[in-house]
This record gives sequence, structure tokens and C-alpha cells, in this order.
Amino acid sequence: MVFKDYAFFYYVFLATAIILFTGHAHGAGLCDNSPNKQVCYSIVYNRTDPHNASVATCHKLVYETKVAKVVAQRQPKSIEIDRCILDFNIAINYVKLGLTSLEAGKYEDLKSDINATKSFYNDCDSVFENYGNTNPIGKSTKHLEDIANVGLYLVTLLI
Repeated sequence: MVFKDYAFFYYVFLATAIILFTGHAHGAGLCDNSPNKQVCYSIVYNRTDPHNASVATCHKLVYETKVAKVVAQRQPKSIEIDRCILDFNIAINYVKLGLTSLEAGKYEDLKSDINATKSFYNDCDSVFENYGNTNPIGKSTKHLEDIANVGLYLVTLLI
């Protein structure tokens, strides 16, 4: 009977160790201090290198910004929506510029490009506020800002 208790303890310990080691093998350490861990984990997934995670974040920003642009284009036409679409186009260009900076090892430039990208997401929200309207794509811009914040966090790991 004592043997069974030790065997059970052994299996629980082994399972816990495997779960912990597997989590670190999948890049969990990169997101430990991230401003938005859930978003970070969804981007980093199995990456353990901050450079590769930053590349993935930039690609995710481009993709998600294009998705937000499509969502904006489906909204009723207005000055605010047109401005958001323009902001999204500019943001995509900044992220692509950031990818170039990243590949060249210019991490401070990448940080500036991501900050500029964030400012265009904020500008989309600000346009609606200035006209006294609610942003119908506010969840999209918030999601984009969260991804950009993760990108900024990952850049700090590179510097």
C-alpha cells in the first residue's frame, strides 16, 4: 500500500516536470513579462529567440491590420472610417519598414516604427472621439495596439 502512494507521487511529480519543461521549450520564457501575455503567447508560440518572435509579431501586425482594414471597409462610409483606412495603410507601411530595420539589426529604428504604427491605431480612435462618435471597429484597433505592445516588449529583449 505504501508503494502505491509513492508511485502516485512519482507520476504526479513527473507529469508536473514535463509540463513545466514543455512550456519553456515552447518559448514561454519570452512572454513572462509581456504587457499582454495571452497575445504574446499566441504570437510567440514555439519560438525561443526574441528575433524570430519579433519577426512573427511584425508579420502578425501586417496581417491583422489588413483584416482590420477589411472590417473598416465593410462599415457605412464616413469621414472617420476613411481616415481609419488611411491610417491602417500607413501603419502597414511602417511595420514593413520595421521588418527591414529588424533584419538590418537596427532595433531602435524598429522600436520607432512600431511606436509610429501604434500612433496610427490611436489616431483611428481619436478621429471618432473628435467627431463625438463611437468607433465601430474599436475592438480591432485595441487588438492591434495589444499586438504592437507585445512587439515593443520583444524589441526590448533584443536591445
